[in-house]
Amino acid sequence: MATTQLTVIGYVRVSTNKQDIGPEVQIAALQTEADRNGWTLDIRRENAASAKSLRNRPVLAQVLADLKAGKADALAVSKLDRLSRSVADFAGLLETATRQRWALICLDLGIDTSTITGAAMAQVTCTFAEMERKKIAERTRDGMAKIKTTTGKHMGRRSVLPQATVDRIHRERATGMSMARIADLLNTEGVPTATGRTWHASTISQVLGR
Repeated sequence: MATTQLTVIGYVRVSTNKQDIGPEVQIAALQTEADRNGWTLDIRRENAASAKSLRNRPVLAQVLADLKAGKADALAVSKLDRLSRSVADFAGLLETATRQRWALICLDLGIDTSTITGAAMAQVTCTFAEMERKKIAERTRDGMAKIKTTTGKHMGRRSVLPQATVDRIHRERATGMSMARIADLLNTEGVPTATGRTWHASTISQVLGR
């Protein structure tokens, strides 16, 4: 996919956190990049959305739906934290972009999967994200084992399931992926459930219904 003449959705997330960069700065960075590369830029703005969960971001959900439908060639953000504060979750979004054949552009990380260099940077990010996933899974298993040893019981789902896993499930579902397919992916990657058992479509449904 060439860098020029792309139709790019620029996602701008406006937070209530005063330390976050404002929408004007985000838009300016995206517009500068669009002018430099000849993109057709479509700015989508999400107001006061939490970075900790994808469930409360209807604008992002619509963006992902439009990308899946082929209405745009790429999704661009000025900084990683506009999409997620988890590199592992961002890597999951990269996987979705690759599968659905649209590009993902993150200006602060130098990621632009429509270019060879940017795609290589994405692979590096995914490598570190995989390490993060494995560390999270290991900490979760160790924590559950310790609790079971001391109390004889597993911790409940709400206390154990990492927010990154919850966010990923909502993100994959927003792209149209079936609950059974999401469960298969999580099982293949060794992502633990809250009770350390196997993921099923019914398990995914429980997470989505919280």
